[in-house]
Amino acid sequence: MGRSLSLLLLLGLVLAGLEPTPALAKRIFVPRDHRRLQAALDAAAMDDTVWVKAGVYRGPFEIKKRIIVYGEGGADSTILDGGDSVRVLLVEGVRGGGIIGFGIRRGKANAGGGLKCVRDTLYEIRDCNFEKNWETGISVWESGLVSIGNAHIRNNKGGGVLFDHSTGAIYSSEVTDNMGREGAGISLVHSRMAVPIRQVLFARNVAKGATGGAVNAADSSEVTIVNSTFRENSTDVAGGAVAAMSSSGVNISRCLFEKNRAGTSGAVHADQAGINVGYSVFNQNTARAVASALGVTGRRTANVNPLIVSNTFYKNTVTGEGAALFLTSVSPDVRRNIFVVNTDQRAVTGLQTYPRYDCNLIWDPSGGAIGALPSANTLVGDPLFCDAEHGNFKLRDLSPAMRAPCGPIGAFNEKAGCSSFRLQPAN
Repeated sequence: MGRSLSLLLLLGLVLAGLEPTPALAKRIFVPRDHRRLQAALDAAAMDDTVWVKAGVYRGPFEIKKRIIVYGEGGADSTILDGGDSVRVLLVEGVRGGGIIGFGIRRGKANAGGGLKCVRDTLYEIRDCNFEKNWETGISVWESGLVSIGNAHIRNNKGGGVLFDHSTGAIYSSEVTDNMGREGAGISLVHSRMAVPIRQVLFARNVAKGATGGAVNAADSSEVTIVNSTFRENSTDVAGGAVAAMSSSGVNISRCLFEKNRAGTSGAVHADQAGINVGYSVFNQNTARAVASALGVTGRRTANVNPLIVSNTFYKNTVTGEGAALFLTSVSPDVRRNIFVVNTDQRAVTGLQTYPRYDCNLIWDPSGGAIGALPSANTLVGDPLFCDAEHGNFKLRDLSPAMRAPCGPIGAFNEKAGCSSFRLQPAN
């Protein structure tokens, strides 16, 4: 409740610019009042609303004042098009206002082919689609809070969203099928997310020759990700879904990582960065080497180690020998996790690492040798998921992970998700 309230309050600061001043603001209709959209944008005064009828409008467009631009037909019918030759929309030096209900497509520019916010912009992007733009769908450079909500960001080249020396927010959106370098879905460069990335689907994003198939945080960036899904994202380097690099900080809670793949660290990778992961599921992620699910190399801050607590790791695999969790020169807390491993795969391993293991459950359904147990209170046995093969990792009421002496184990440990027995009706 507190975090939801914080999100609403923060977005309220942005949306304050979306509320016209009743005595002064007016509506300008396109094409009734102005046939050309840019003419309407130029004619609008501060706090006016430019109301755009459904149709296709050819860019480029610029906004340099606090106004609202509203697509009457919604994002599927009110289209701003760059024709694969120009940036669709530039927003510069605007403190407030926003764009609502547009499809923004086929833009092409050095950064932000679809939409670019620059120079201390504070802006709201809502109910918009960004599709088939070149050199990122949305680029935010040296700006204040730019908030993206209920957006579909898909099939963009050069990446979906870039925050560069800026503050951002993204929620209730889908970021899919984008291709780029670092963070093909969302790339953060010396930037921070003002509130957690929440309820976002990241699927099939591909980072070429760089880290972070879906999300990459670099150069002291800060981001928290909650209640989001990462599915089938990939990179040929490290962190098929998420990478935290070069003194950045990433916190992950209650997320699903499924069938992501990478050169190493099939789902999440941290290199000289802060990383905490809790209450999340890692399902069938793959890597060519070392870490099938999560890899951590070094710390961001001396003597401050990651927390890897109450997660479920299920059949993540490495080509040849490997481990779900691989650690190098870092000693995290690894507590109350479930590891279901395949033959020749280990739960945890690493180099120059002295993690604190406590109360984990490990199971190899093939009956293979699990290897050295990480601690005296490690449990070994079937965790009794409700239906893991169909993605249900809640625990049965008689699961050893629910009844462990040290307390419940795994991502879904609050209460039993299903019964171990079904009563048969009496004849």
